[in-house]
Amino acid sequence: MQVIFKELNHTRVYFEAAVTKLGDRLARQAFSRALNREGDKTRTKVRRALRTQTGIKAGKINAGVRTGQRASWGDLTYIIEGRGKELPLSEFGAKQFSYGVRAKPWNVSRRFSGAFMQHGMAYHRTSAARYPIEGMYGPSIAKEIVKDDTAATFKQAQPAVLAEATRQIAKVLP
Repeated sequence: MQVIFKELNHTRVYFEAAVTKLGDRLARQAFSRALNREGDKTRTKVRRALRTQTGIKAGKINAGVRTGQRASWGDLTYIIEGRGKELPLSEFGAKQFSYGVRAKPWNVSRRFSGAFMQHGMAYHRTSAARYPIEGMYGPSIAKEIVKDDTAATFKQAQPAVLAEATRQIAKVLP
């Protein structure tokens, strides 16, 4: 997550004055607490946004989205990682019909004409011959985490980090 400071009335001035009064070490400690607290909240919001955006089940999203690095007073970085390959259509309720396969990737019901189910996987033919066939896949957590609603969730979290940092500094100030 990239934190961008914007002019928020007197908040920035108060923040700079508090950092000067506290000293570098205590200010970094307060800011790392704020990053970790808001980062955890943002990770939860990202998981929820991914679920509605992709249609992937919560268990797969929770396994694929994790905290890569938490902030410390020495390194003010909080990383949310999204891992995983494209998931097969069978993860999205794929069913065989006379016209092909119907599944719901990206939370939208779609028809895949000419596709067929075999051993729980959806396939389609790459030529007029019987073989070769290719598997059919839906969204990937790693690709979807930087798109649409999920990317907007990251942007909405930025002002909250500054507000939380201000609150953490106020707790430490005498």
